[in-house]
Amino acid sequence: MKIGGTLRSLRTQAGMSQAEVAGRVRVSRQTISNWENNRFYPDIRSLALLAGLYGTSIDSLVAGDLESMKTVIAENDRRAFTRNAWLFGILAAVSLAVMVPAFVQDNWLALGAGAFMYGLALYFAVLVERDKGRYDVRTYREIQAFMNGVALDDIERNRSGEGRWAAIAKKLALGAGVGLAIGFAASWLARIL
Repeated sequence: MKIGGTLRSLRTQAGMSQAEVAGRVRVSRQTISNWENNRFYPDIRSLALLAGLYGTSIDSLVAGDLESMKTVIAENDRRAFTRNAWLFGILAAVSLAVMVPAFVQDNWLALGAGAFMYGLALYFAVLVERDKGRYDVRTYREIQAFMNGVALDDIERNRSGEGRWAAIAKKLALGAGVGLAIGFAASWLARIL
């Protein structure tokens, strides 16, 4: 990030101390120091105040940082997406591993714990779906590519053009198949035990 050096240079050119700038921007002196040392990035309100104070534009303050900002944002989003996907998968598997034996044994406490874990899994599934919508990621192959850091533009170029309704029908069929398999497995276990 280049903004730290830019802010320090503009402050010294203006003949101001960090404390003076902090007073005018309504932040602490330590915050100014953190910005100048690239530990933190100023928010948009602070950037506007700094631009006005130094007689420059926000664009000139952040010049050169936009590409690195995009990279940092993309990496943070990818990590959050990956974390949510893993949590969904683990919680769903554990909840089923707890709920099926609990159902067979009439253990309502364990069944409740499994249902709670399944609820958490659904929460993370909703987060994954939200991120899929935000990044226009549709298929598992695209999700895997996104989790591995492939640029969204590359994913878009590789799209097969599958229709929206076909994708929904596939999801419904898959969900029904998984539900049937779990139902048959649970009833089979109940008959055995």
